[in-house]
Amino acid sequence: MFSFKITHTSKKSGARTGILKTPHGTIRTPAFIPVATLGVVKGAVDTADLLKANVQCQITNTFHFFDLNAVDVVKRAGGLHKFFHFEKPIFTDSGGFQVFSLGKGGAHGFGKLHSFIPGNKAEIKPHKASLVNITKDGAIFKSPRDGRTLMLTPEKSARIQKKLGADFIYMLDICGTVIDSKREVARDLTQTEEWFKRFLKVPIPPSQRVFSIIQGGLYTDLRVQSTKAVNELPTFGIAIGGAIGKTKNEMYKILGTIEKHIDPSRPHHLLGIGDMESIPNFLVHGVDLFDCAMPTRIARHGVALTSKGRIDVHKIRFKNIFRPIEKKCLCSTCDIYTLSELHFLAKAKETLIGRLLTIHNLSFLESYLTTIREKIELNKF
Repeated sequence: MFSFKITHTSKKSGARTGILKTPHGTIRTPAFIPVATLGVVKGAVDTADLLKANVQCQITNTFHFFDLNAVDVVKRAGGLHKFFHFEKPIFTDSGGFQVFSLGKGGAHGFGKLHSFIPGNKAEIKPHKASLVNITKDGAIFKSPRDGRTLMLTPEKSARIQKKLGADFIYMLDICGTVIDSKREVARDLTQTEEWFKRFLKVPIPPSQRVFSIIQGGLYTDLRVQSTKAVNELPTFGIAIGGAIGKTKNEMYKILGTIEKHIDPSRPHHLLGIGDMESIPNFLVHGVDLFDCAMPTRIARHGVALTSKGRIDVHKIRFKNIFRPIEKKCLCSTCDIYTLSELHFLAKAKETLIGRLLTIHNLSFLESYLTTIREKIELNKF
């Protein structure tokens, strides 16, 4: 039912291709996982749009279904695949990302990859209150929707994800930030490892597989410690999480360190990173899967991905350009609309622009990765 096979490793770069088989279809890796936080990809796109864009899978968030009291409803409907009419592989984040986004990361306005000026106290001063309190039992959240208290334990995260029915579920972890001290990261890593043991005690059905998560922040020795510990866990896949660097070069260095110790036989998922500029650089470190909200988020702001970089269709220079975004693109947007029409819709603030560019960006990324997989297999990447 589940399997992962590495089909080729590039002699030039070390990047690899693979086939990841699931009960809901096959994913060809390296693969991009679109973010569908509440079961749908933002941008007013539906499953038909995703299929036309050749999307292979998607990742949904456990915490928000918990917060919305929707878990049992989804279970009664037959799980996420039935509830959202998406019969392709689905991943569910454990809620660990909300430990970051609603906690210290959100309070400081940090991303997972974030640079700041050392010594500038204004940059490390929180802009708003954290909504998360970490205890040995689990993460205590203040709901961002109505302020009520929510307790997410490793056991509860596992049980929620069982009910949601995703193909791949993730262990609850503590996702740190770039300003965490080594002492804080070591403490959180110890707690995360305890949570993993508790998570694994919850029986998981044969229709699901588990990913464990490497943490350790910006500290090389802690990343190595976490990687070796995760290798010993009986999980199907391994994810790389937490704050991954203050700069992209620091991220590549951390990934290079992890690559030397991670079990190469399992699929590797880089959590929450997926900008076009970084993709070639992290694939050479053995990354098979990656997710990111960037392609859909920028689409809602009028920005399209192209082979020459990002373009903002609001710009006046596109007013009289009567060709598609990308001449060789096979997406439904490029098949019908010109840059001139897209410019008009963006300037007129028509909501259709977000949908059209979301479809294009997802399709463009899939096409881009198809080309990369071909290059890897020909040792030309």
